[in-house]
Amino acid sequence: MTKRKHKSIIWILLSKLVGIIIFLIMLFVANILAISLYNPLFNQIVNFLNNNIVLIIIISVMLLIGELFDAIIFPFNLPAPLFNAVGSVFLVSFIFRVFMLVDLIIEENVFHVISGFSFFVYPIVFLVVLVSGYIAIFSRLAEAEKHEEKKTKGKLKHTKSRTWQDVGDEFRQTIYDFLTLIRNSINKKKHKK
Repeated sequence: MTKRKHKSIIWILLSKLVGIIIFLIMLFVANILAISLYNPLFNQIVNFLNNNIVLIIIISVMLLIGELFDAIIFPFNLPAPLFNAVGSVFLVSFIFRVFMLVDLIIEENVFHVISGFSFFVYPIVFLVVLVSGYIAIFSRLAEAEKHEEKKTKGKLKHTKSRTWQDVGDEFRQTIYDFLTLIRNSINKKKHKK
């Protein structure tokens, strides 16, 4: 396999779960502040997060499962793009809800037009994430196969089997070199005299 840096499954689980727990703690603190402070904008945002907490957790879990599958080897990583695609559709749904919240806050219908296209956006996002995920998996697999092939060819070059003709050629070359050395040393002695 190629030297692709994978995070360990335990690290992925811990980091994502800690992120979810920190978000829930911050939301809890925001709810306490919303009770003690009277700020309509802050209350509206906290209520929005409270109403969408299930969706936020679903997004986090889907993307977590996708990342966990992606961290393991082929063919067990094949479900990863599916979970990432579903998580991405939920994420786009959440983004549309944020746009609707912004419309409520600014009391305009700027983003209301975008929500009309959501029917088209969801399947496009799903297909783009799914296809790009499988392309990434299979390109990594092809890269790993090329790497293994190069490694195998390198080993074959170093461990090339020798034939009797190779041995004979080397033996003849050794004798030739030895005789040439003797002749050269005799010629040097003659020239010195």
